[in-house]
Amino acid sequence: MSGNVATEIDDQHIPFKLLARLQLTKPAVQVIYTGTAQTELQGARVDRQDAPLQLKIALAQRGHLLNVMNIRLVVGLILAVIVISLNVSDNVASWGMLAWLLFTFYPAWQASRLHKQANTLRVITQQYDDAWRPTMHVFLKNMSTELDTEKVAGLGAWAYVGQDHHGMYWYDLKTLASATEIKQSLQPIVGDSVSVSIVSWLGLAPIGFV
Repeated sequence: MSGNVATEIDDQHIPFKLLARLQLTKPAVQVIYTGTAQTELQGARVDRQDAPLQLKIALAQRGHLLNVMNIRLVVGLILAVIVISLNVSDNVASWGMLAWLLFTFYPAWQASRLHKQANTLRVITQQYDDAWRPTMHVFLKNMSTELDTEKVAGLGAWAYVGQDHHGMYWYDLKTLASATEIKQSLQPIVGDSVSVSIVSWLGLAPIGFV
């Protein structure tokens, strides 16, 4: 063991007080339980996850898998042309086609799982650069005034659409959050007297943009 490692704990000069000490024989390790009366330390939050880094990794892996899928697709088409030119039996061609489809679209299935993970991380980190977000149509009934969208800005990009004379407000929300998550975030802000209705996004993502 290195001589630079402290084997004794001096609790006179640290903000924590020694509560208990347990000596393990195998391996020879001391387990020390500490506590503190300092409010700022009691409220400190330890985050063992690095969401921005996880997002970068998920996006990089998703892009790699999509590239693999494209390469397999092109190679498979070339092989299909060769097989057709050789006049192989229909049975062999059918099995070869099935194997090619499975081999090609397995990376796409993996990429779709990473895409869902990336969407979750985007909501957590609020990093929406280069991300396509579907538009959810949010209707608030029995509202006395406009929604303070700053209070729910974390959900995405809000756009006021219109209102009627009966307290109905309509907003468009570009977001990766689900309808359930939107309702759960809005209800405490608008109150129980307000009815929240959400119409799912309409239209599709641009072709080739995921």
